[in-house]
Amino acid sequence: MDKKETIRFMDRIKSHYQEFVIDDFKISEWYGKLKYYDSEDVNKKLDEHLASEEYGDSIPKIYFLTKYLIPTEEKGKIKHYTIYCPKCGYDIPDEEINHHTKRCYEASTIVRDFKRYFYKNLQKSKLMSLPDEEFEKLYQEYMNKMLSCERVEIFRKRILIHIMYPEYTDNDINKIIKQMVGKEEKHE
Repeated sequence: MDKKETIRFMDRIKSHYQEFVIDDFKISEWYGKLKYYDSEDVNKKLDEHLASEEYGDSIPKIYFLTKYLIPTEEKGKIKHYTIYCPKCGYDIPDEEINHHTKRCYEASTIVRDFKRYFYKNLQKSKLMSLPDEEFEKLYQEYMNKMLSCERVEIFRKRILIHIMYPEYTDNDINKIIKQMVGKEEKHE
């Protein structure tokens, strides 16, 4: 914000709070704090303050008007962080966390289910390192194998069908489950 924008901003505050005093010293102080921020951002914060039932009756403090704002100089600079994956416990770069978390849960499920239902030990690290297309193909094969396995409980099959076909209604899934149960009973 430049000095003119700061004065206009302070005039806005004065228009809502008549007891707000504007003098040269206050203009200098406020400009010293606001010069690092975009006028639009600071004005949005004032709008939020004015609309707040909790704070709207009190004169806004400059600290709260600039709290959480990004200084103009830092806008556009990309900051990267790592985020803790709750499944594997690794710190993952923030731009990869959604992809990683989805893959991590899916790979863990495949490893668990192959051990439980097919008595095979798979290495999660190998699944995690597969290219996306290859993993997706493997995941579809896993889903089909689980649906055709007689040892897999009906409720698990229901979940798998929901994942594979999110557009299906509960009635659609009930029909599929009935067909599966009928096939399983014929095999016995």
